[in-house]
Amino acid sequence: MMKRNLVPIIVVATSLFAGIGLTAFAFDSPQGSTPTTDSLDVTLNERIETLLRTDIALAGGQFRTQTRAGVVTLGGTVPDEQSLRRALDLASSVKGVREIRNGMVVEAPK
Repeated sequence: MMKRNLVPIIVVATSLFAGIGLTAFAFDSPQGSTPTTDSLDVTLNERIETLLRTDIALAGGQFRTQTRAGVVTLGGTVPDEQSLRRALDLASSVKGVREIRNGMVVEAPK
């Protein structure tokens, strides 16, 4: 009689422990639940580069962007001071940008 009751108890206990173990693993695994800082930086870089390259007022400028933890460093050359300010304004308008660092140079007139 004891053996008959023991089998269902073991099956229920095993199922319960397996379920708890899998649930704990699901909560401990951050993959897919939140984007990493690197992927957010890549996205910010792409958005900013697209804005700068497609803006008509910035035609003639050459840009490099680097982003780390939401801090964007702009580099490259622009034709004048107004273009430099425009590039900084566009980059700072992107959601997720925490800080803009200017590494751009205004080209000397030819």
